[in-house]
Amino acid sequence: MKLRVALLTSVLALGMSLPAAAQSSSASPSTSSSKDEKNGDTLNLPVSLEKIREGLAQPAPGESLKGINDPPPTFRIEIREQQKFAELVSKLKFDKPGPQVPGGVDAYDQYQRLFPRIDNPRVQPYGAFSTGEIMTLSVEALIEKYIAQKMLRVVGTAMRSQAEREAREEVARSLAQFWASQSAVPSSAAQPKE
Repeated sequence: MKLRVALLTSVLALGMSLPAAAQSSSASPSTSSSKDEKNGDTLNLPVSLEKIREGLAQPAPGESLKGINDPPPTFRIEIREQQKFAELVSKLKFDKPGPQVPGGVDAYDQYQRLFPRIDNPRVQPYGAFSTGEIMTLSVEALIEKYIAQKMLRVVGTAMRSQAEREAREEVARSLAQFWASQSAVPSSAAQPKE
């Protein structure tokens, strides 16, 4: 196919140059054919006109369209990467954001524009605290998180064991009172009458 296009292009290029040469010559038709041969020689073309004419004269081989006579496929391809990505994204929860800003997001944005952080550092959140006060708050939070919770567990287990001891002592006192009251009952009342 590419060979045919190249041949056709070269024929058209020669065809355009030949009429111009024919118009300029005032010779007879027999001399014009000899001039064509001379023009072919003077142009030094890499192809000959005879081979181009022979190639164009041959009939084109009949190529059938691909896919028309092919059998139907016996397999199926399914791409699952997009589905995996969609599953991952569906697990993310965008509908429950963090804590709400007082007044809403728009009011917060407006506040930030009215009072920029650079010009008004004391107006910003936690701006009312000095560096030392913020350090004190953070140390207290760390103590509460790590030490107070562990102490609560220790104290909680101690208090629970004490409560269990007190409950056992109370049960023992109640049982002692019950057995004491049983021994105070007269023996005639304890034995059935015959």
